Amino acid sequence: MKIIKDIRNLKLKSKNAVTVGVFDGVHTGHLALINAVKKQAEAIHGKSILVTFSGHPDRYFSKNTGLKLIKKHSHNIEIIEKHGIDICVLLDISKVSSLKAEAFVEKILCEKLNMKCIVAGSDFVFGHKGRGNIALLKKMSEELGFSVKVVPDKMADGYKVSSTIIREKLAQGDIKLVRKMLGRPYTIEGEVIEGRHIGRDIGFPTANIKIKYEEIPARGVWAVAVDYNKNRYIGAANIGFAPTLKQEKAALIEIFIFDFDSVIYGKKLKVEFLERIRDEKKFKNKDALIARINQDINYIRRKYKKAPKGRK
Repeated sequence: MKIIKDIRNLKLKSKNAVTVGVFDGVHTGHLALINAVKKQAEAIHGKSILVTFSGHPDRYFSKNTGLKLIKKHSHNIEIIEKHGIDICVLLDISKVSSLKAEAFVEKILCEKLNMKCIVAGSDFVFGHKGRGNIALLKKMSEELGFSVKVVPDKMADGYKVSSTIIREKLAQGDIKLVRKMLGRPYTIEGEVIEGRHIGRDIGFPTANIKIKYEEIPARGVWAVAVDYNKNRYIGAANIGFAPTLKQEKAALIEIFIFDFDSVIYGKKLKVEFLERIRDEKKFKNKDALIARINQDINYIRRKYKKAPKGRK
């Protein structure tokens, strides 16, 4: 996949099919767009082009600085590349945000990308203040000579698949629905950092994960699968402030990996979230905490005797 970041002097010659969006998380709805734009590109003997943005429009236009991305941008690009897009155009949202919808279509999509077909969802909006829509695209298509392909919505358990719903369900701990919407297991990757060794002191040494992503899921205790050094383990993870013993100021991800005793500071782990077991709780003393941890571990061991096979 070719990645284009500077379009100032760009003028593609091939007749191309284009789709446009943020593609946060690259869920099943996004994959439907990707598959459709590839099919349209093949039909017109051109290239498939995905246009996305280096910043999230909701943050830029509504100043929603609290919005948490499902995945960091580079991870989304990696997933897009795996699905066979020919060209990814990465636009700086701050530099195109003032463009009216008509100018975005004419000056960028048509003149620079030589768009002959655009693929979009039914609720697609674009341009300054989101004033462009499917109706405008169909009107402009007659003037500028491109076709408009509208892809039906993807549904999961009665919900329309969307990045917004995935963020909400992550925050609620509904990992099963998140998995359905993504079309793959929900995972995070991070570096193991040295902690305060309190877990080790009570018999449960944990790997503390430093996450560069934004999408830490719901606080509480989770059953997880951990990939490390080509091996797969099951374990228990706590996301939160460890109120009984640590009282951290910022949320941590701590993972007790079953049947594992290697020193892995500085190494990277891939963690798949299998099931949210319970809320984080402050116990009356250390013994009560240990008893509950053992209960959680026994439950996870019984239900997940073997770590589920991962998917790339």
